[in-house]
Amino acid sequence: MRNPRDVPPLAPAPAPTVDLDAEADLTRCGALKDYWYVACLSTELTSRAPLARTFFGTNVVLFRDEHGRPVALRDRCLHRNARLSAGAVFDGRLGCPYHGWVYDGSGAVVEVPSLGPSQCGESLDARGHARAGLQVRPCDLGRLQRFDTLEQDGLVFVFMGGDSQRARRPAFRVPFWGQPEWSVYFMVTRFPNGVTNLVENFMDVPHTVFVHEGWFRNTARKRVPATVKRSEGSVLVTYKQEQDTVSGLGRLFNPSGMPMVHTDHYVAPNITRVDYLWGERSGFVINSQITPIGPTDSLVYTAISYRLPYDLPRSLVGHALKPLVRWYTTQVITQDVEIMKVQREGLLNGPGGGVFSGTEADLLHSDIEAYRRWLLEGGHGPGPADEERDIAFWI
Repeated sequence: MRNPRDVPPLAPAPAPTVDLDAEADLTRCGALKDYWYVACLSTELTSRAPLARTFFGTNVVLFRDEHGRPVALRDRCLHRNARLSAGAVFDGRLGCPYHGWVYDGSGAVVEVPSLGPSQCGESLDARGHARAGLQVRPCDLGRLQRFDTLEQDGLVFVFMGGDSQRARRPAFRVPFWGQPEWSVYFMVTRFPNGVTNLVENFMDVPHTVFVHEGWFRNTARKRVPATVKRSEGSVLVTYKQEQDTVSGLGRLFNPSGMPMVHTDHYVAPNITRVDYLWGERSGFVINSQITPIGPTDSLVYTAISYRLPYDLPRSLVGHALKPLVRWYTTQVITQDVEIMKVQREGLLNGPGGGVFSGTEADLLHSDIEAYRRWLLEGGHGPGPADEERDIAFWI
């Protein structure tokens, strides 16, 4: 096999940039908005109060209508632009905290308290209303911008790209949701960084021996071969270590020392899934769905799915150990939050942030950036070509 060092180097390609500002701006994000994004956990959205969220820099208010279905509207009253998320929900309708204007699930104004029992202007005639730029009845006041919603697998999703029928793919399914032999719980974490940097962090093995030393992996000075497959809007990394292990809770999932199968999977534009599997009886899966708030501000909804290899009823064992597993995963995610804050401080330290350098270990990151850059530019045509390549790095 020819040593790559014997091949004459090609002229370096211009360093691509990660434009976090454009990626998180609804008017400039191209096709990144044409996907379902998680708004909240189903349990967070009650029938008693509205919920404020921000997607691509756009404020949205969520509430449940009279049938219990999730509704997402622009979080700005048509009257004097007050935030509706500071208001109240009653009988499946949303009331503004400033003057009490009431909206239904379609975003229409259905009541204006200042109009009284008649809900109609009383003194000015139609011409007088028109001359002053006023409306006679609530039904004449128009509607708030409404965003399509979807509820599945314990999550509420919002589609910011207009008609959800044009979504580029269905909302992502939580791994092993509803399967009795698996335990699943959610973690909601606010990260001080943008989506591209977060998905790269969640799929990055080399950082684990530095950021999570002693908690997840330890420096082993060993070579890690892997295959990176880029296809159909996803990047799948399969690691090929015969004796791969994880520290911390790894012993709990693998008491007999079985070989571990480790894969990292990115699904455009904002999803990662990391699988650690020990045979058919034990596994630990981390699925993160990232919602962009602003250029360096994101909400991450992480589903932890796990299955333990013990002979006792697995659902009982999984339930009993959930506090321990949740505590452990909280420590690891907190470490990622801190390192993402450190990266953000570097990104914002003068011009040039978002121009990255890399080596062979960063091939998967280059593929992720290629997909997100293509979507940012509008997602026209077939997108980055399918490709499969072998890499190796050391940890």
